[in-house]
Amino acid sequence: MRILVFGGGVIGTLHAWALSRAGHDISVLVRPEQVTRWSDGIDLQILDLRGRRRRDVAERFRPRVVTELRPSDGVELVVLAVRHTQTPDILPALAHNLGPATVLFLNHNWRGLDFIDACLRKDQYVLGAPRAGGSIIDNVLDGALEGGIMLGSSLSGNPLRGEVTDTAEQNLGRLTALFAEAGFRPEIQPDMEHWLWVHFAATTAWICGAARARGFASFTRSNRAVYDALHAGREAMQICAARGADMRFAQNARPFLLPPSTVAPAVRVMLRAELPQRVMNNYGRYAPVDLYEIYDDLVRVGERLDVSMPCLSSYRNDVERMVELAPTL
Repeated sequence: MRILVFGGGVIGTLHAWALSRAGHDISVLVRPEQVTRWSDGIDLQILDLRGRRRRDVAERFRPRVVTELRPSDGVELVVLAVRHTQTPDILPALAHNLGPATVLFLNHNWRGLDFIDACLRKDQYVLGAPRAGGSIIDNVLDGALEGGIMLGSSLSGNPLRGEVTDTAEQNLGRLTALFAEAGFRPEIQPDMEHWLWVHFAATTAWICGAARARGFASFTRSNRAVYDALHAGREAMQICAARGADMRFAQNARPFLLPPSTVAPAVRVMLRAELPQRVMNNYGRYAPVDLYEIYDDLVRVGERLDVSMPCLSSYRNDVERMVELAPTL
């Protein structure tokens, strides 16, 4: 399949590499000012757990790099892997130049689907979320592929009738097969929109903890820090509930729905495992603005919905300081 990965960050690069190794024709779209950085590729130092086996990868990845998408390019799939705050600005031009391709959104989504539906039909896109992460520092990507990938239909629990529904479900099935053949473990979410909200909220809790502790590793060494972050996460989940998300079936919400004193030790052990450490270490240095935007977007919605969130709000100075200190971390 001819695939364009839109975005040369960690998520885009990891999935471009994995799909290229599966035999697909891959291009990576980057901004013109980034082309020079990609001229000799990028060094990968990653933990690859696809296929439930461990593989330590150390190699140079040299994909085809482009700076634009044209309808005549013959692209069949566009994997959109940019910061969630960039998506609204990118969508109109992407829709105009998309041609017959399907779009896979492989990034955070806290805004919902209306802004996507204003540019794309339901039968033109699939929702997704990576099980991967890391950092790019000095042109070295240090990170991990957990092996899974979350996928969901653009209908997201609200089926329409007719040809649009059929095509949307076919797109989901086609991408499920594509990633399975590439060694991933696709997990299908019946209401992917709400799953993305809960995932966004859970991510915010870990951002808070790492910001206050001045690093993810130091955060996960402290039971108290994890306990406080779980409290922030409980308030974040209340924001999701106020938006209409059903918390009962959201796996990512479970640690935050139980008493923090009960789950904090187990959560700390989970976060200190090799995979989350590889994914999250150095991320505050690599993408502090991205982390701040996640926190700020969630808190602003909480304020608009009049959700009580004293613990979550108390982290604002810590998250702002993380952005200021990022160059020295």
